[in-house]
Amino acid sequence: MSHRSPFFEAVSITILTASLFVACGSMDTRPSNAAAATAAQVALPALNRPIPLHSDSTRIVLSDHLPVGSVADSVRTERGGLLPIVNDSLFGPCVWLTEQPELAMGFVQIWTADRHLEIPTLKSRTLNTRFSHAGNAGDVVHVMGDFNGWSRTATPMTETAPGAFSAEVTLPIGKHPYQFVVNAAEIPDAANPARVPNGFGGWNSMLTVGEPDAQPLPLSAQWGMSDTNQPEVRLNGVPGTQVWAYWNDELYDSQALNAEGKLVLNIPAVAFEKERSDLRFWAASATQYSQVVRLPLIFGQLITHPDLLSRQEPSKMIMYFLMVDRFINGDSLNDSAVDDPGIRPAANHHGGDLQGVLKAVEQGYFDSLGVNTVWVSPIVQNPEDAWGYWQDPNTDITSKFSGYHGYWPIRSTAIDHRFGTMQALQNLTKALHARNSNLLLDYVANHVHEAHPVYRQYPDWATDLYLPDGRMNTQLWDEQRLTTWFDSFMPSLDFSRPEVVETMTDSAAWWIENTGIDGFRHDATKHIPALFWRRLTAKVRTVAADDNRQIFQIGETYGSPDLINSYINHGMLDAQFDFNLYDAAVDAFGRGDSNFDHLVDVARKSSATYGADHFMGNITGNQDRARFASLAEGTVAFDEDHKFAGWTRQIGHKGQLGYARMQQLQTFILAMPGIPCLYYGDEIADVGGNDPDNRRMFRWTNLNPFEEQTREHFSAYAHLRLNRMSMIAGTTTLEASVPGLLAIQRDYPGERTIVYINKSDATLPLPLARGMKHLAGDGELAETGQNGEVSLILPPLSTAAVGN
Repeated sequence: MSHRSPFFEAVSITILTASLFVACGSMDTRPSNAAAATAAQVALPALNRPIPLHSDSTRIVLSDHLPVGSVADSVRTERGGLLPIVNDSLFGPCVWLTEQPELAMGFVQIWTADRHLEIPTLKSRTLNTRFSHAGNAGDVVHVMGDFNGWSRTATPMTETAPGAFSAEVTLPIGKHPYQFVVNAAEIPDAANPARVPNGFGGWNSMLTVGEPDAQPLPLSAQWGMSDTNQPEVRLNGVPGTQVWAYWNDELYDSQALNAEGKLVLNIPAVAFEKERSDLRFWAASATQYSQVVRLPLIFGQLITHPDLLSRQEPSKMIMYFLMVDRFINGDSLNDSAVDDPGIRPAANHHGGDLQGVLKAVEQGYFDSLGVNTVWVSPIVQNPEDAWGYWQDPNTDITSKFSGYHGYWPIRSTAIDHRFGTMQALQNLTKALHARNSNLLLDYVANHVHEAHPVYRQYPDWATDLYLPDGRMNTQLWDEQRLTTWFDSFMPSLDFSRPEVVETMTDSAAWWIENTGIDGFRHDATKHIPALFWRRLTAKVRTVAADDNRQIFQIGETYGSPDLINSYINHGMLDAQFDFNLYDAAVDAFGRGDSNFDHLVDVARKSSATYGADHFMGNITGNQDRARFASLAEGTVAFDEDHKFAGWTRQIGHKGQLGYARMQQLQTFILAMPGIPCLYYGDEIADVGGNDPDNRRMFRWTNLNPFEEQTREHFSAYAHLRLNRMSMIAGTTTLEASVPGLLAIQRDYPGERTIVYINKSDATLPLPLARGMKHLAGDGELAETGQNGEVSLILPPLSTAAVGN
């Protein structure tokens, strides 16, 4: 039976049913999936994600949830109450929501002149938690963790008795890594035996708040036909739980699952008139809610194959990140290394350029790899001379650097002549689009090089290099998050000034308007305030709307899930990279003695924070980390200085272990929700320490058999993902109950895919449901019964995908 608040009964359903969601028309009048295939290049508009509510009051910035240019007329709670709209000088029109939903999930309703939308809300799940530390009288003690962005100073602890320190913090239910900072030294909590690797060779203490291991409510969907030959969605879950049914951003029904845990819902009539739309369903009880079940539609019909999705849809993207200078030298005429003997070759230009990237596209390299989105490092003009300095007191090795990497802009709307021309960029964009692929540019807004005209003409547009206490404000990533400089020659811009925001957002929008690119990877996201991202997103979407383009923006933030998530919504960024999941994956797949428990915990926390159907970037590595293969086989130790290792010794492979473990990491990111992102060279399990050793010139020839096999492994799983809706839009279940075995199950109506990763030294027989087939990877099927039962025989250090 239905369970609706009086407002929902009287307003939401009445209005929606009367205006849009009437009974479905005849099947004969609507195009089939096959007929709609050619129309599927229209990307889905960005959908609003659920808003996690604070325990007291939550500010909702209305522009974060409305199309560009729309103005809210009124805002109501799910109980029908009107919320006053206040105009904030920084955020624009806002409302403050102080009440919690009746169930674990609710909604807030926004009306504009020509439409309404309902934004899901999530009831606050926080508890007051006390940290305690026993030290020496007079110590200066702080606690840092994922809850405060790992700030060493944000959360001081009070000395309540000589040598006894405590601090009370409100934390969400979940598992939280933390450390104490005692007299500036970081130490784990000696009184807490629960610890997890910190990703850098050390350990963090782990605090469990509430019951984070409680699984989301189950909810599954099947697509069927009614007795009158109308399409319908058949939902299954826990009896009595409430289902919220959305078409795009409009709530069109809400009913409780019956005593058998079932509910049948029609498809809204408006869906059959819309080329591309989505159905989304959540189940909610008083204390829990489910993963979202998302069903992509074309003219009201369920999409059954990824070919019917536009290349612009983030859920379909498989990304490849390359450093332009280190990929292919396609045009030797633009080679121009910096002539300075203080630069060692590893830190100078190597000659890669946009013409080289185009060459790889035209030769079909990305197609064969299974990649459909190429992200290139910054291509803006960088200085012509040497900057920076690296040295270690234990060696006589020193080096300056050239701007080969692109992250020191001296122009924001000019291509570095060493990388090519505007024509070369446009040729690359057109070539990728012709292959149904995307191009993302790495954009640097947080800082400029001191030679940049913006800084030379307006030095007061930068933040202060020196703090009031006399310290230099460099690399204080968390303590001075919004003002710190990356180096003394790299001024960070002061985005509290409107003229700085306007200038830098104009520069970014210029690339959208003039190059045909499909979006940005944004550098140093957390060091720039949210105001900038809102202004930028409004501009780029306004420009893109003229060509009916969808612009994708993904950010780079190292920090807590809550900090990362604070930059993601319809009005700011579409996603960020999930470095917390990457750190856990490096530990799980890179160490032989670790299990999958921590990885599963982090993955579930990511799902709870970003949503189960998110666009977060899942990486194999990047330009700021030692190569995974080297860590995995021990040629670079977890607890050593990875930059020092790269400068002081030649790092190569040691046996086959690095290849096998890289293949497992590849499999993991391709099986999980989000956007898989392969760092160039990781398709062959390339090796190296940290910057610049992790930025070697890409090797195209003379690959050994293990490198070729690793590349083929990635390609096989990438193409599998590109051909199965369950791996793109399916719900996700993780299981790590067998030591050394991780199972990732993805479910979509009519299709199930299970990916197994065996990091143990044992061969594992895995019983399978009837009808399951071997799809990719290792292992073989063996009959185990007389009724068609089979098992997957999975060898040690291997992976396999099975499905129906």
